[in-house]
Amino acid sequence: MVRSFALCLCLSTVSAGADCLPDGALPTRLTYSSGAVIEVASRDGETISYRQTIVETGQQVDMTVHAGIFTVSALRDGQGAVFDWSTGLPALAELTPGASFHEEAMLTTPGFLPPRPFTTDLEIIGEEMIEVAGCEMPALKMVVKNREAGKDLGENTKWLHLPSLVTLKSEIREGDSLRGQEVVVME
Repeated sequence: MVRSFALCLCLSTVSAGADCLPDGALPTRLTYSSGAVIEVASRDGETISYRQTIVETGQQVDMTVHAGIFTVSALRDGQGAVFDWSTGLPALAELTPGASFHEEAMLTTPGFLPPRPFTTDLEIIGEEMIEVAGCEMPALKMVVKNREAGKDLGENTKWLHLPSLVTLKSEIREGDSLRGQEVVVME
């Protein structure tokens, strides 16, 4: 597997005439077109932790995500989903155009459902500059396919801002349905 790092971590934003983040600054609060809001609690190496407000209910979920892609935990009031990945998750340096990964976990949700297998297939399409919240930003375009207990959970095309480990834009296809969201406010 190639271990080169194609996307420079020094890239942050390039102004497109909006109030963009200063060079080198990473977003700490993002609001999406769906109404979802994430507030970054910490970034530690290849892991990001943030609080996500669920649009429909207003409830908050504390997320821990490896490389901005692979959920480690999604907890509300200390309860929720925990993913025990049995395969070695890819390092940031491995997320390069053309790379693909198949990762496996055991998903547990105590008190809700019994433990069950969870898989993620990831294909890195390439690097793009995209406009979000009026700012041009570098993003790694990828296709993510998740399966829970053998059930296909749809296909998510996402644009990940690698320096901050946040998704700037996504399009989720479930059967004939396609729903998208993108960052509309970035602080």
